[in-house]
Amino acid sequence: MKCKRRKEEIPRGVCKSKIRNQQSEIQTTPNAQAICNLQSAIRNLRFAICNQQMPDPNHRIQQQFGASADKYATSAIHASGESLVRLVELTQPHASWHVLDVSTGAGHTALKFAPHVARVTAVDLTPQMLDTARKLANERGITNIEFRPADAHALPFDDNSFDLVTNRLALHHYTDAPKALHEMARVLKRDGILGLTDNTVPPDKQTAGYINHYETLRDPSHHWCYPVERLQRYFEQAGLTVTHVEANAVKEMEFDAWADRMNCTPETKQELKRLLDTAPPDARAFFMPRTAQDKLYFSIRESIFIARKT
Repeated sequence: MKCKRRKEEIPRGVCKSKIRNQQSEIQTTPNAQAICNLQSAIRNLRFAICNQQMPDPNHRIQQQFGASADKYATSAIHASGESLVRLVELTQPHASWHVLDVSTGAGHTALKFAPHVARVTAVDLTPQMLDTARKLANERGITNIEFRPADAHALPFDDNSFDLVTNRLALHHYTDAPKALHEMARVLKRDGILGLTDNTVPPDKQTAGYINHYETLRDPSHHWCYPVERLQRYFEQAGLTVTHVEANAVKEMEFDAWADRMNCTPETKQELKRLLDTAPPDARAFFMPRTAQDKLYFSIRESIFIARKT
């Protein structure tokens, strides 16, 4: 992200006098090359400041999920959610296929497909997640999965390599969803299938913004959940033909389990509850909060997309 070069953007605690001194030298130095060098030094310093304020999103993802890997191994939503069963039913995997599972997390999607295909390559950005996935595969005696580190935005595979690519409940973490979809399409064989599920939001921008803010408060590695219509456009732009959509299935979450999975502090949990209580009408209708037996529940939406490389 480009850092605008404005003096007031220099954050508190940074040595402003250093920049002022450099600017003063520019005004008094007679040598043109020295002026150019000092201007360049100021730009570099400001760029470094900007980068310090905006940490690498991949590092943030690794921090968040590295600390929660074991919890995702036992998360019912991830291990046995309805969308996982539907992905297998809708893609109809063949025994000869080579499958790529992108952002495998604790490996639940890879483990589900492995008995149906020749082999699975499962990739994830977070080493601890890959360790957890390997452990689950070993416990279940599944031997046809290869686990590898990889970034969804730059998959380390040749074009036209896989019969099926799967991506489940991960796209909302990507800083560039269209680029990731292009990568998934690139590594698919001609006529190959992409099976993807992710949380989705209403098309209204204010409601979508409120929901995404809520998700980010709980999980700072969350980037953005999209409306179904926009995701369909992203698929088309990646050269994929969407053949099937199951849109906005209601998925109820038990609040404490959901928040604790990302190690939320008591203060964060309190603020999340406040945001549920005070949500605007459209966002409240989306969340549908309720209490039962002293437990708080709320709902989100998940959509399934099946697309083919044309």
